Amino acid sequence: MSLIDVPPDAATGGACDTAPAVGEEDIRAALARILASEEFASSPRLADFLRYVVETTLAGRADEIKGYTIAVEALGRPPSFDPQSDPIVRVEATRLRRALERYYGSSGAASGVEISVPKGSYVPAFRVRGGPPEPVPAAEAETPVPVAAGPARPFRRQRWLVAAALVALFGVGIVASRVQVGIENESNAITVTLGGRASSAALLADRMGLPVLNVEPFEVAGATGPTGDDLHTLEVRLRDAFSRFDFVEVMSPGAAYVARECRGTPPRSVFSLSGLAEGRADGGYTLLARLSDTCSGNIVWSRELDGPRKGADRAGSEQRVVREIAISLMESYATLPARARAQARLDAPDSGFGCIAQAFAVQNRETAAFPGDVRACIERLAARDNGYGLVHSMKAAMLLEDLRASSRVVSPEARSEMLKEAQLGIDMAPASAFAAKVLAEVDFHIGDRDGALAAAERAMALNPLDYDVVATVGTLFIGLGRAEQGEALINFARDNGAHRTDAQDVYLGIAAFLRDDAVAASSALPALEVHRGPEARIASALVLRVLGRPEDERRVVDGLLRDLPGGRTAIEHTVRWLVPARENAQKVLGELESAGLTGSPHADMSSRG
Repeated sequence: MSLIDVPPDAATGGACDTAPAVGEEDIRAALARILASEEFASSPRLADFLRYVVETTLAGRADEIKGYTIAVEALGRPPSFDPQSDPIVRVEATRLRRALERYYGSSGAASGVEISVPKGSYVPAFRVRGGPPEPVPAAEAETPVPVAAGPARPFRRQRWLVAAALVALFGVGIVASRVQVGIENESNAITVTLGGRASSAALLADRMGLPVLNVEPFEVAGATGPTGDDLHTLEVRLRDAFSRFDFVEVMSPGAAYVARECRGTPPRSVFSLSGLAEGRADGGYTLLARLSDTCSGNIVWSRELDGPRKGADRAGSEQRVVREIAISLMESYATLPARARAQARLDAPDSGFGCIAQAFAVQNRETAAFPGDVRACIERLAARDNGYGLVHSMKAAMLLEDLRASSRVVSPEARSEMLKEAQLGIDMAPASAFAAKVLAEVDFHIGDRDGALAAAERAMALNPLDYDVVATVGTLFIGLGRAEQGEALINFARDNGAHRTDAQDVYLGIAAFLRDDAVAASSALPALEVHRGPEARIASALVLRVLGRPEDERRVVDGLLRDLPGGRTAIEHTVRWLVPARENAQKVLGELESAGLTGSPHADMSSRG
């Protein structure tokens, strides 16, 4: 039996103590337990990936583990596979790492041996739990395609990277006069500009034309008002809360921004939030807050709020003020994003943010814009500004919308492309609630239940004040079998200002059916009767069943069979799209069957959920 020695923990400075060796038999036993777990039993592709890299390493052929060999020998790609044009290995490697993390955080928590696939390599590492992982020899590491800025490196290292980048650029025929390289000594950052387009985060935001928001220092009126420190704390909380929202650039205190942005290329919407605190006789104060459009000079929103109170509940009352202002200004249909999107669509439709605004309008039915034009716009944007991660998330969301509007059948090609774009978005924008939400939706519709739940919970954690995200997570929870929790999230989000959508109404109806709740069904039915899409009609039939109206339920099902192209097959696809959880999908189809859906429920409900 061969042994894989785990070297000393780096934290000990190379002391004589060594971690226990990991035996080959122990590794194979650990592998067998992983492959038998729920996380991998329902995902043959991930199981094949992990089995291949572990067995190849144990056979002493770790140097053969490359993107090409994994694709061909483990993932079934043809010998003509091109790793530069097909990102399947990188995408599946990311999913594999996530699946392993979930496994060791749940059913594998008591495992004595841990198998991991370190980032930057496809060669697995093995360790006794609690000990350091086996390092990957430098020769075995495969350099991934960079998609996000990494941690700062020494300046000399960066100059070497710049030189290597220039060699690569010239090697593919880029004219030297179109390449500009800038090195910022203080931040150890590199900006490479191709054809006049810089790739730093700040310049990307400028080139995209993202709206700008500045929180100005609040003023105090009267001798009994709050102290400057009290107001400064509130300003900091507001900036922090606003910065969690996507598609807006929140300025740091004292940052320079001028009206030139309004006339720039592309023009940008610029907003300022200011406030006046007036003391009251009871010791509290009233906060007069207002949002101004710097470009036009107009006040576009104002509100009088009860300011935070002093004492033990000061932090809680500050959060109340922050939440009230965030709901009014930052939610997807609130003052700032709605005005900024309208201005971009009017004044800068060809800009990056103009493109995003058009896509948002189509997805949310604000406009009858031709979807083909919007898809082409997003495709161009993703190719031109691929360093802006949320473009990839938006592209993944558009691909999902295309599927929803067509067959709802997720082909292997569509699955791969959506997952690639969604993963690029989350990799490039790891702090984005929007990116996490889109990844959750993609995982939901391709049948990765655990991935969808993990991404959904992460989206809410990243921005608990984005109630539109919370509502979307609620719909996903219902579709994945957590009906009570999902229903509560949707209602909570709506109570706090979330935009009401058809999808929310549909899932509230499905939740009422799954929980057999007549009160919830009665509440859901009026909204469902307004919508005429197949999803709403399916939910209507289910709600009518709960309300004890079988004849009305049968009429709805008969109408679906008559009006929906594809008949029963299309209805089954719609149900699986709405409810990937296998048991609940069978329950829904069984009910529709009893109401007149001809034939027997489809036996192959897939392995989702």
